[in-house]
Amino acid sequence: MSLVKKARQELGYSLEVAAREIGISAGYLSQIESGKRQISSERALLIANVYNVNLEDIFTATRFGRKEIESLLDTQKTGGD
Repeated sequence: MSLVKKARQELGYSLEVAAREIGISAGYLSQIESGKRQISSERALLIANVYNVNLEDIFTATRFGRKEIESLLDTQKTGGD
């Protein structure tokens, strides 16, 4: 079982409820959970926030993704654009 799916289930969210909270279709979320879909760092961060977990706890970042995520997190901390 993927860490993304496990985090969703620990919240007691169905696939449909979680997808609605994230703003995507249940089918798309299912593909993310099964590893069939690549997602942006912004979407990964949104999922982690909805699930109330650290991004690193449910997603394994690639080198490129890690730099992108660090930049995104820095921007959010400073409130910059």
